[in-house]
Amino acid sequence: MTIGGGTGSFTLLRGLKKYPVDISAIVSMADDGGSTGVLRDELGVLPPGDVRQCLVALSDSSDVLRRLMNYRFAAGKLKGHSFGNLLLSGMEKITGSFSEGVEEVSRILNVRGEVIPVTKDNISLCMELNSGKILNGQSEIWKSDIIEKNGIKKFYLKPTVKANPRAISRLKEADVVVIGPGSHYGSVLPNLLVEGISSAIVKSKAIVIYNCNLVNKKNECFHRKDTRF
Repeated sequence: MTIGGGTGSFTLLRGLKKYPVDISAIVSMADDGGSTGVLRDELGVLPPGDVRQCLVALSDSSDVLRRLMNYRFAAGKLKGHSFGNLLLSGMEKITGSFSEGVEEVSRILNVRGEVIPVTKDNISLCMELNSGKILNGQSEIWKSDIIEKNGIKKFYLKPTVKANPRAISRLKEADVVVIGPGSHYGSVLPNLLVEGISSAIVKSKAIVIYNCNLVNKKNECFHRKDTRF
């Protein structure tokens, strides 16, 4: 069982796939930048980007199909969108559920294991700084250059949401839970903020491994006594 999102989870899952283990990947639903952000705003869908990367990492389909999922249009009205993001958004509309859409795409890609959105609800990631300024959305937090200077007062999801029941179920069954690697605020912590995830990890009998990043990231690797989550 892995918990994370983005490139960190993609890299980890691509490596784990080589071993004879049953893999379940819990994926953050906080992404709101780039193609994902546009699709969320225009179509009202859940964020497909991080899920797409995990599906590709675990796919046993042809190299061409995996490349197609990550193909990003370079011109026209679709400029900036990846084919995989469009496919997942279309599947959500067809099935009426993002989770069901992910399952359908998993079958198309012959995914080894399962990819589980951490929540079925639409969320926004928020950070309140000690200065009183509030950063709304993962992309704004990611781009901010004042977090270290001001310090963090509160880090939360809006609205408060419950975990995907399948994620809780898989955590109860897991032998090993690997958290990370990835952006601390953008990919890892958003999963732990979803109601039910942290308590399920605490109650689990699994070995819990925190996979640290290899290098520091500005605004994420600093110490302040007044920092609270």
